[in-house]
Amino acid sequence: MCMKTNYWFNRNRLLAPLRRSFCTFAIAGVSLSLPNAQAGKAEPASGGFNPCFHYAGLPRQAGENLIIRFNVTVTTTGTFTGSAIGTELDIVHLDGSITLHGTAFFTGSVGGRSGTLLLTYTGKGSAVTGHENLHFVGRQGTDGLAGLHTEGTIEGDLVPAVGECDVSGAGTYNGHILLTP
Repeated sequence: MCMKTNYWFNRNRLLAPLRRSFCTFAIAGVSLSLPNAQAGKAEPASGGFNPCFHYAGLPRQAGENLIIRFNVTVTTTGTFTGSAIGTELDIVHLDGSITLHGTAFFTGSVGGRSGTLLLTYTGKGSAVTGHENLHFVGRQGTDGLAGLHTEGTIEGDLVPAVGECDVSGAGTYNGHILLTP
């Protein structure tokens, strides 16, 4: 009985380091076979845009705030050349300040690559002056824009309504684009 116990004990002492070594090499092998995820250099992005806002329902009162939903179409020039379509939610506060956020799908080209890109933005504006400052992020591209990430700032002003727009605007954007493989 002692020999059996001793034999079992010695066998586990020998196999345990071998199992550890095998696991270590297996993990190293798997990690070496994974694709390399290197990002390119961030490049500057800038240009202009002209949004067209359509009311997406009646504005509604929420306490002292006015909530307005818009359907938005945008034409863009510069680094991002194309158009975007999306929605925006504005909360107009009693003092005239606006807190807003939106989402849009961009279709067009960036640096000679074409595809679509999901854009989200958030920021503040003024119902008194019509001026807005926003932060935007772009990700989840398709086709030639797959792997493209962008971030930056938007500055714009409301202008007299153009065509069928309920509200129109004009502005500029500045930021960076990064293309990952």
